[in-house]
Amino acid sequence: MIIKRKRDAEELLSNFEDIADYDKEGNKHYIVFEDFVRNGQCTIMKYDDTSFSIHGKGEGYCDENEQFITKDELASYLWKHRKAVNQLLRSGQKESVS
Repeated sequence: MIIKRKRDAEELLSNFEDIADYDKEGNKHYIVFEDFVRNGQCTIMKYDDTSFSIHGKGEGYCDENEQFITKDELASYLWKHRKAVNQLLRSGQKESVS
């Protein structure tokens, strides 16, 4: 799956657990991708209660806290960052094929 349309970003969130890693201690699924806008990395997390959050860090900055965000807001965020998200998704596809 890659993001070609905004609807694809919404679908990715509906199937988030299928592509994300799981953190047992934090009880959350997560993905990490390059943030080309801020020149760092962005982590998107989905907790077991189905809430989503984002957090960014890079050279010279680190968000103080996770920012909890609605599913609709996150779909728009993924759409804006689809180049980086698609790179992550493609690399995961290659790993699963190998």
